[in-house]
Amino acid sequence: MNTLTFSRDALRELDRRAVEEFHIPILVLMENAGRAVAETTLRHLHKNPRRALVLAGQGNNGGDGLVAARHLHNAGIVVSILLLAERDYYRDAAATQLAIVDAMNMHAESLSSDHAELRDWLVDSNTGDVLIDGLFGTGLSRTVEGLAADVIRAANASRRTIIAIDIPSGLDAETGQPLGVAIRAAETVSFCGLKRGFAQAQGYTGKVTVADIGAPRELLLQLAAK
Repeated sequence: MNTLTFSRDALRELDRRAVEEFHIPILVLMENAGRAVAETTLRHLHKNPRRALVLAGQGNNGGDGLVAARHLHNAGIVVSILLLAERDYYRDAAATQLAIVDAMNMHAESLSSDHAELRDWLVDSNTGDVLIDGLFGTGLSRTVEGLAADVIRAANASRRTIIAIDIPSGLDAETGQPLGVAIRAAETVSFCGLKRGFAQAQGYTGKVTVADIGAPRELLLQLAAK
């Protein structure tokens, strides 16, 4: 099957129908997505001790990042997790993933207003370490501001390899343009296919790897851009 391309609305519909019509729990899709991100990240971790930082937002993109964090942990990587919001704001599948990493005694902390936690990690890490972007997904349509914008700028300036989950945070999935500011990734692990805006976004996506997360082929073909 040739690589498919999806609009923002089609991706939202894909998630809904996979759950409602095909009875695939969102946690199953999330598990497959996070594992794919972890596998890609492992290819970028060349030096010892190997370390990774996961930036996890409140939505499903952040949940994917938390799944990736635990698979990397199981592979022997030293993983740090920074949450974009306080724990009480994490709901549904993302909250479930946060509970799992807590039960595994993995350290996850919320970013403070001056993102000192990110700056401290960058000081302690080396250029062979990897930063995983799980802040925002394809549903983002508003300008990125405040703490999130500051974190994206700091990540871009860090000279660390950045792996973006599904789409670089801050990038408009339709136009490929930054919504104020966007992650500049070395590699983007894009689920199910390409996003419509990727053709105009090579400076942000880096290499694009398409990952299969278990969505039914019939559904993918129905929703892909013609």
